[in-house]
Amino acid sequence: MKQQAWRGPRAVAVAAAGLGVIAGLTLRTADYPGVLPLGTPDPELDLSLRLVCAAAVLIAGTLAYLTFARHQDEPLAMACLPGLVVTGVVLRHLVVTLPGVTRIQPAARIVPGAGAWVLLASGIAMTATGLAAAFAVRRAG
Repeated sequence: MKQQAWRGPRAVAVAAAGLGVIAGLTLRTADYPGVLPLGTPDPELDLSLRLVCAAAVLIAGTLAYLTFARHQDEPLAMACLPGLVVTGVVLRHLVVTLPGVTRIQPAARIVPGAGAWVLLASGIAMTATGLAAAFAVRRAG
């Protein structure tokens, strides 16, 4: 009975983390107050990586729905995989936008934007919730 009480909040947490990813994708992921030299690639998260994150949200949302529809934690346990994808994409982006990059592009003064931090927090929350569901399945089985 106790495990059933936690299933709904976990699915809601995954859905909320998915909304956080969508919010993060609409925000700037890099701040560069200086003028970028000509030919310098834009430090914002590029379109292909944004699409990967959006696809991960779609998968996580489907898994949350299946959790409610089937009354089982097994689908939600897989939510850690889209969460890991989002976290990995953003960690890769953060490495590119960390302040140490100014040694390479001194005119840009690139720093991570708010969107990058929102995406990172949402990806970690999705991963943690999926892992919590996986441990609940293991304890029940």
